[in-house]
Amino acid sequence: MNILLDALPLNRLTTGISRYVRNLYLQMEKLPGVNVRYFGGYSCTPEMPVNMKPDDWIKNTSLTRRLPAPASFGLHSIGWLLYEKRLRRCAKDNGFHVYHETNFIPAKIKDVPQVLTIYDLSLMKYRDKHPRSRVWFSDLFFKRRMKYVAHIITISDFVRSEICDDLHIDGGKVTAIPLAPSSFFFPRDREKSRGMIKELGLPKDFLLFVGTLEPRKNLSLLVKTLAVCEHDIPIVLVGWDGWGNNEWLKTAETKSLRKRIFTTGYVDEETLACLYSSALALVFPSLYEGFGLPVLEAMACGCPVICSNVASLPEVAGDAGILFDPFEFEDLGAAIDKVVGDCTLRENLIRKGLLRAAQFSWENTAKKTLEVFRAVSGQD
Repeated sequence: MNILLDALPLNRLTTGISRYVRNLYLQMEKLPGVNVRYFGGYSCTPEMPVNMKPDDWIKNTSLTRRLPAPASFGLHSIGWLLYEKRLRRCAKDNGFHVYHETNFIPAKIKDVPQVLTIYDLSLMKYRDKHPRSRVWFSDLFFKRRMKYVAHIITISDFVRSEICDDLHIDGGKVTAIPLAPSSFFFPRDREKSRGMIKELGLPKDFLLFVGTLEPRKNLSLLVKTLAVCEHDIPIVLVGWDGWGNNEWLKTAETKSLRKRIFTTGYVDEETLACLYSSALALVFPSLYEGFGLPVLEAMACGCPVICSNVASLPEVAGDAGILFDPFEFEDLGAAIDKVVGDCTLRENLIRKGLLRAAQFSWENTAKKTLEVFRAVSGQD
């Protein structure tokens, strides 16, 4: 099985999509008879690309985001057309059985059957939560390129249903394959974790949020909730500054809560695992997720989880988390007070969470993905 992969996500910050591609292909490379070539926009290589250094990536991305929306859209569109041209040249006469597109938009390619991973439909359903240039780019290319897709992989049954219903695609052409926490995420030694927390200048007891600081993550509701909680508990926000993130800051100033809100920016995986292991709970109030990987990562590290009851999150959390309505801050406040004030409940959530996280593995994700590739290419 010769696989051609869009490796562009691997050159980015290690967040949801890049983590999916890297963990999937680390396992894929271990499967017998699998040969992967990584296409980074110019050439194919047999070696998996390394992530760009976080500071460099954030700097480059911040500069791009300062461009006016029309300029950003134009540069992105031209770049994609050039990408497709080089991709077709790479794919032609190289004996690939399948092309795996992992970067949101299907490619215009005919020589190799294309499998597209769709993570969610937020660009359709939450257009106002994305930069305008990204929405315009999706509007221009997504549906026009869908005719080149042989099969779709998605990451939850929830998104699979949305794809079938909203895009009017036959269910036989869409396969849901769940993600998993990396083996890197496991409970850290308490003394080591506390030492790292102290180095970061964070409080001893805290709630945790993990994700890009963007509108879809619903941080304004989280800030409003802190103002009504019975427990005077601080929260640590982990993730790089995204787009349109000023609203929650304004809410924090209005509610006089800035002293209870700590931000770390992007952190490496060891630091993240220590934060998960030390937090009283992960609070994940997102309005919409295709999967919600921080939920499983937290559970794998022995961190209780409080998360939204919408989209894919109930499917991922199962009975191992406390669910709440992400449109009602009183509901979230009650959940936080319940978990923070009850040590026995937290211990029960930790136990259930560890069991829940253990049900997911990247090895199984890779095997199921390979089954799709074999079926699409006629190699099964």
